[in-house]
Amino acid sequence: MRKGNLEHPSNGYKIIVVDDEEGIIDSLSIFLKRSGYEFTGVTDPLEAIERVKNEHFDLMLLDFIMTPIHGDQVVEEIRKFNKELYILLLTGHKDLAPPLETIRRLDIQGYCEKSDKFDQLLLLIESGIKAISQMNMIKEMNDKLKDTYNQLERAYMESIQTLRYTVEAKDTYTRGHSDRVSEYSVLIGKYLGLSATDLKILQIGGLFHDVGKIGVPDSILLKERKVDR
Repeated sequence: MRKGNLEHPSNGYKIIVVDDEEGIIDSLSIFLKRSGYEFTGVTDPLEAIERVKNEHFDLMLLDFIMTPIHGDQVVEEIRKFNKELYILLLTGHKDLAPPLETIRRLDIQGYCEKSDKFDQLLLLIESGIKAISQMNMIKEMNDKLKDTYNQLERAYMESIQTLRYTVEAKDTYTRGHSDRVSEYSVLIGKYLGLSATDLKILQIGGLFHDVGKIGVPDSILLKERKVDR
């Protein structure tokens, strides 16, 4: 196994190359570092699986015909714990590439024939990096949206709690009643097999169901005898 050192400024993307031929590793090391990528070369496919399991890589270049296991078997193992790694398969000849069905099943993003010229490979790598960049951007946006949603939900729940405390302050006789209604409603909903969304609605509805007391005058709400019609 060879691991390259950075000779040029990194663009931040880490590529792992797996090929049991030292010459291929050496050639790609020079080529990829010159292109600004952080490079790791591995000649043992079993070691490569462990490296991917324990380290972060953005893209993998993977030889198909290797020992002791072929490239498709490497991907099979990696996909058990990593569904996102962008993988390009390298083949000595297009007739030796795995069937299209296997490529689709293992979510291999593309394959390229080995050549002394790396122009086509560089285009595939650049295309892959663009796809990775876009996916990272989408994930970042989704995380921000999720965080914003969680903040809004917390503010909403705090508003409901404030209203609930206001109701209980007006009618101490039923203090804790809304909490109990909410809890029992959720328990019944779970028993009925309702969805998480419906259970959330039940929880909030139980806390909120007596909010109308806020607009009822204390002279009526706290009246000990029947209200005159």
